[in-house]
Amino acid sequence: MFFNFSKNQKKSLKNISENQKTLLLSSLLIECAQSDDTFSDHEKFLIKAIIKKTKINDIEVEKIFNEALKITKESVEIYSLTKEIRDNFSKEEILIIFQYLWQVILSDGHIDDYEASLMTKLTGLFHLTGKENADARQKARESFNNNL
Repeated sequence: MFFNFSKNQKKSLKNISENQKTLLLSSLLIECAQSDDTFSDHEKFLIKAIIKKTKINDIEVEKIFNEALKITKESVEIYSLTKEIRDNFSKEEILIIFQYLWQVILSDGHIDDYEASLMTKLTGLFHLTGKENADARQKARESFNNNL
């Protein structure tokens, strides 16, 4: 079964499966996409494409996406979610997550005030520097330019 976001349940880096890590990532990406009160089909497609990069088949992508959507609707607060990610992902993985977050934000060509505020908050919650956040944003922009 998928990862339970219980505050009492402790997981270490060695005990969490790749599917559970992907579920955490997906939940954060969905939270980010919904931060401006719109969740477009393009954002959904992009999040599923990011999930697929984790080498999961199409059926599992849909399952994980739908489970993450359910979790976000059940109002998992961002602080618990970021703590779970900090506890279960390496610094390098978190920097890649930030690139993915920026890809979702930049996908509509506009950075909403809520999205910018969320990224500032996440930078602090993940104990990253402003430079690391800016670098992730730049790499996300470059990935869009390379795909054109």
